[in-house]
Amino acid sequence: MKLKIGMMLVILVVAMAAPYFIKGRDGKPLMAFGPEQPVDILSSDKTRQQYMKWQDENGLWHFGDEVPEGVVAQVVSVDTAANVIRSVKLPEKEPEEKAKADKESTTGIPLPMTVQPEQLSQMMDDAANVQQLMNDRTKQLDSIR
Repeated sequence: MKLKIGMMLVILVVAMAAPYFIKGRDGKPLMAFGPEQPVDILSSDKTRQQYMKWQDENGLWHFGDEVPEGVVAQVVSVDTAANVIRSVKLPEKEPEEKAKADKESTTGIPLPMTVQPEQLSQMMDDAANVQQLMNDRTKQLDSIR
């Protein structure tokens, strides 16, 4: 058992160290110790692209190289080698819009797990009927025993 574990550890160490000693096509090791490799090894002017994005009157976002007339568009820069798009900070909502949204959310739309007052008597009757059914079932089970 100890021999198997020892062999597995040796194989693991060799597998982890091999890229530092195996040479690639250019004659350099596949991996190196330290910051010798450039960070943007694949990034170039050919991989950097820009496109436009804009929002129509219905709120749908559109993307493309050409923008329709009369539309305000944003330029988005992408480096396809990095595969990362820089985030865009959204403008903060104005306090008026937030207050209006809070007011609309509390009027007209019932909150989850709430009951309208006119439904209360019906719900109490339903609960009493369910209780009566449960009591009848208990009596039937007791009579069987």
